[in-house]
Amino acid sequence: MTPTLLAIEKTFLWFLLYSFVGWLWETCLNIVMKKRFVDRGILNGPLCPIYGFGAMLAIYALPGEHTFLAVFLSSGVLSCTLEYFTSWGIEQLFHMRLWDYSNKPFNINGRVYLNGFIFFGLGCTVVKLWVQPHVIAMLDAVPPLVITVVSAVLLVILLADVAVTLAGLISMSSRLGHVEADIKHLKQRGIARLDVDITAADAHIEAAETHLNEAFSKHVHDTFNLQQRRLIDAYPHMRTAHDPHVLHEIRAQFAKYHARRTNND
Repeated sequence: MTPTLLAIEKTFLWFLLYSFVGWLWETCLNIVMKKRFVDRGILNGPLCPIYGFGAMLAIYALPGEHTFLAVFLSSGVLSCTLEYFTSWGIEQLFHMRLWDYSNKPFNINGRVYLNGFIFFGLGCTVVKLWVQPHVIAMLDAVPPLVITVVSAVLLVILLADVAVTLAGLISMSSRLGHVEADIKHLKQRGIARLDVDITAADAHIEAAETHLNEAFSKHVHDTFNLQQRRLIDAYPHMRTAHDPHVLHEIRAQFAKYHARRTNND
């Protein structure tokens, strides 16, 4: 095994480690703030790749920086640049924004803002100055063959996850369009219902409408796969090319579906 290949494998494992730590941070933060578990990773596995890439930037782009202030400021700039272009890239490729900081102070086009600069800067500084030396020492103690096998297995799993995630993101826009049309149709039906004269059959009409609404919430729920439903739930400020009220209505239908399932159980 060549030293170059071993170095690449170790870098890959570093990336996965810090991606997992980022996912763990986001998850714990949401548990504290929202009092419930929210999987904020864009992938299906427990990874937030933007944290892994941010850590790699701090490690490799700042090789000669070892003072706290210099690493903090440089890491903050690099990480915010990465976050900005990640947001822009997702929007260009999939016609959606997963996060939007437009209502936050000191934001740039809603893609990055001051708190992100501070947290990313501090996180990367801690990683580069204190955590990474221990990670290097730990991996150096592992036999090269073990590193190769583990890296290969994790790479296959990661590539499969990326493929599934990309497929879900690509189909999500069209599914949102279908649900948007279905919601408009249901509202038109409701408006037409207002024109029906009040008769003795009203109770039957109401029962039919209730059944229709229950069927519709199941239809909306089943239109999206598990990953897409998770992303819609995990990113409340998500923006798409569709009517901005559609995602709000979809989340409401998800809530009705889960409430009915809970009551039936």
